[in-house]
Amino acid sequence: MFLRCLPSLFLASLTLAQEAPKTAAKTSPLPALQPASAQMEPGAPEVVPGGFTIAILPDTQFYAQLHPEIFHRQTQWLADNATKYGIRFAIQVGDVTETSADAEWTVARDAFKRLDGKVPWASAPGNHDYGGKLQINTHRTPFSVWLPLPMFRAMPTFGGSYDEEQRKVDNHWHQFEAGDRKWLVIGLEFAPRADVLRWTNDVIAAHPKHGVILFTHAYLDPRTNERIKLSASMGKAKADEPAPAEKPDTTQPEDLWQMASQHANVVMILSGHACYTNHRTSTAKTGQTVQEMVVDYQKDVNGGNGWLRLLQVLPDGKTVRCQDYSPLLNQRCTLPDRTFDFELAMPGQ
Repeated sequence: MFLRCLPSLFLASLTLAQEAPKTAAKTSPLPALQPASAQMEPGAPEVVPGGFTIAILPDTQFYAQLHPEIFHRQTQWLADNATKYGIRFAIQVGDVTETSADAEWTVARDAFKRLDGKVPWASAPGNHDYGGKLQINTHRTPFSVWLPLPMFRAMPTFGGSYDEEQRKVDNHWHQFEAGDRKWLVIGLEFAPRADVLRWTNDVIAAHPKHGVILFTHAYLDPRTNERIKLSASMGKAKADEPAPAEKPDTTQPEDLWQMASQHANVVMILSGHACYTNHRTSTAKTGQTVQEMVVDYQKDVNGGNGWLRLLQVLPDGKTVRCQDYSPLLNQRCTLPDRTFDFELAMPGQ
């Protein structure tokens, strides 16, 4: 299933005027209050005693373009609740912006700054972050201009960038410890270049005792629950958008899987790009199960209604409770494809 929660609580006048960034980004009014939906329950998820949380920010493109207050509400909630929920890391899965305009990047940069000193985070460019066919064909994006290397170096988790572009963070990795285990998070550009996968392979191999979480913008198709074939996927977008997989220096999601599945410590691969959500479990060549997940709510009301995905890792270090929560609505979704448990095949278990 790739259902979404129907909107239940919309705010006619947010109390966010004092939080909204000073930016030229266009904003649109939010809808008035609506009756509650049976697909939602009020309030944030319960805290898992002794556990910790990894947060996912799905595609933020329409927040950056139209609803900056929602982007700020998401990151402020993560910062405010970092201790309560043990939020050890946050992952934004690409398409930070809609058109890669300066005003949108300003919104994103300012929203991410709310996490400073509270929650380390990573992101990677999605197709909309390249700003046009020429840029996406040449892997040119202002991602590392607006979210620069010093911003990431300030995080205690930051490990490094793609070894051929060490001044950029289009491809970079982090490590942290939580739940008595070591974790490695690697963020990869849209349709990663072949040499970027070579670098990714090297980073994973250098950390054999870490549980590895990979993320890239386009990977899993929620409609079929199969790995996306990028040329077909992009062909359904705007007519002037290219088919990245047809260019010589790009790879398919299947190529990422073939590389990742050779490592016994890869436990999860996350993505966005296509609405709405799905999840599958695959078996790597090394025998362990790998959790693959897509989360993208950009087609929901208000460009996503502020939905976050919280991956709450239980005290056993392997059971994960998945729960979607919106700080904007202060509600959690109860659909079975948005609240479920799964187990990670952590190295050494």
